[in-house]
Amino acid sequence: MDRMKELSRRIMRVVPVMVAAITIAVLLIDAWAPLELATSMLYVLPLLLTFVLPNRSLSFVYAALATACMWAVFLLKPTVEASPYALVNRVLGTVVLWVIATGLVRYRRAQDELKSERVERAHAEGLMIEAREARSLAHEAEQGAKAGQRVAEKKLLVSQLRLDSIIHSAMDAIITTDQEQNVILFNRAAEQMFGCTAEEAVGRPLDRFLPARFREAHRQQVQAFGQSNVTSRKMGKLGTVVGLRSTGEEFPIEAAISHVSIEGTRYYTVILRDITEHQRVLEELRRQHAFIEAVLETVAALVVVLDREGRILRFNRACEQATGYSSEEVRGRVVWDFLVGPKEVASVKSVFGRLLAGELHHHEHEHDWVGKDGRRRRIAWANTVMTDAEGRADCVVATGIDVTELKQIQEQLRRTERIAELGTLASGMAHEIGTPMNVILGRAEYMMDRVSDESIRKGLKTIIAQVERITRVMNQLLAFARRKPPERRLLSLKDIIEDGMELFRERLDRNRVTVELTVDDRCPSVMADADQMSQVFINLVANAIHAMPQGGTLRVGLTQDQNAVTLTVSDTGHGIPREVLPKIFDPFFTTKEFGKGTGLGLTVVKGIIEEHRGTITVESEEGKGTTFTVSLPKSL
Repeated sequence: MDRMKELSRRIMRVVPVMVAAITIAVLLIDAWAPLELATSMLYVLPLLLTFVLPNRSLSFVYAALATACMWAVFLLKPTVEASPYALVNRVLGTVVLWVIATGLVRYRRAQDELKSERVERAHAEGLMIEAREARSLAHEAEQGAKAGQRVAEKKLLVSQLRLDSIIHSAMDAIITTDQEQNVILFNRAAEQMFGCTAEEAVGRPLDRFLPARFREAHRQQVQAFGQSNVTSRKMGKLGTVVGLRSTGEEFPIEAAISHVSIEGTRYYTVILRDITEHQRVLEELRRQHAFIEAVLETVAALVVVLDREGRILRFNRACEQATGYSSEEVRGRVVWDFLVGPKEVASVKSVFGRLLAGELHHHEHEHDWVGKDGRRRRIAWANTVMTDAEGRADCVVATGIDVTELKQIQEQLRRTERIAELGTLASGMAHEIGTPMNVILGRAEYMMDRVSDESIRKGLKTIIAQVERITRVMNQLLAFARRKPPERRLLSLKDIIEDGMELFRERLDRNRVTVELTVDDRCPSVMADADQMSQVFINLVANAIHAMPQGGTLRVGLTQDQNAVTLTVSDTGHGIPREVLPKIFDPFFTTKEFGKGTGLGLTVVKGIIEEHRGTITVESEEGKGTTFTVSLPKSL
């Protein structure tokens, strides 16, 4: 008897600790699990343990505490907006807690009443021994005690029925097993999930609802789980959970498991949810995401996704190839960091603000984008606003096409059209002006031979010089507009340089220009028109001398590489302004003062080089000089 009392005292000391530990574990699970899971049902387990405590009102106290914890997690959990299903779970959990708590209190009250009745009955029996005259009273007391017991049992039965009703009306499958893992509870949702009635399931091993390959591992895991003194945890942490229907169909399960010991016997309860449809939706979303990713990464168009602050969220492969930046380098930066000039930044910010404000829905515009190498790319953008569930602008998807080359082709087409118009104009001018100029020149030369007055001769010389100048301009214009096809033959550019420098010898001395020649004697010949190559060299040298009115250094070089022969002409003159440099090959563009240049020399040079399948480039810095580089393919 003393041992039983000592054991009872120990249990009374341990049970409060178990209740607290189980409650903390359930609270942690509730805080980490999705709101849609019916984790609130787990608060029932520690509530049941309060039954063994002496104070019968503790069940109500715990129910109030569990209710507060349950709704605090629901209200304070930092997650997306809860679904109606999560709210129903909370309400149902609260109802279950209070129904069970009420049942436990009433049952305890009935037990107390029964105990009291038993004491009274014992007292009556004692009185019967001492005084037989009180037998009739003791008999009545005994009958009353029996009646009280029946009332208590009836109340307990009602509470049990209520608990059974809650369990069997739950939307999730609930299965309880003993420590041998034989089923002792199998609710209606479990019947529907596994296609098996409760009568067929109760008393049989839980293993029958698992594929054969998982049964042994599952049994060992559950046993280890029961010995770990952890009262609740995710089933997923015990391994892959796959269910087996009575038809032999396997399906995925999301599960929570808990255990409790009652009078030395361990019981396990699992709450199961069929996630077949959930996984199907997730898989479909993954496929759609993969498809979108594949499209974004393979499409030729540039795709940039911006948040409401203009920060780059997505930067596809076409963008990386066009700009030289990787996605990692630009993600999180604002898009106007890559624009050219404050005007374009202001323009893009204005469009962006109007898109977010809903004033624009599919807007198209162009702007220059600066790549990682500093080069500008002209991009034509089409913008689309993406909205959230409430219709507010969430992000902007910009789809672009690199039109840099298209713009260059359009500009080249405009130049070609201008040259064609120039050819027509030149032909007409040559016809209309050539004859009068020849007449004027012939008359002036005729008069020069017949007058002796020096002032008149001087005037005639001026007329002749100006007519010859007009003739040269017309001839140059005609050469540009109606240039004859080159007569290519093997040609040594070294000979062109030597002959050309001989022509400029006197002018170079007069202008105090020093010449530095760097000519590779091993340079091979090129297939080129000798007259046209001479024209190119003379134009480049003449421009260089003109750029050094106070003298300087003229450097002429001839080198070779694997595929080409390269001619360079450099001066130390005044240089070309940066904003002018892109225009120097345009027809009629000149930096020389009026009357000293036609603006056709470099245009003719560029045309000749391109007809020879070569290239010409220019580098210049104001105050330091200019370098022209001509590259021609080697002869085969």
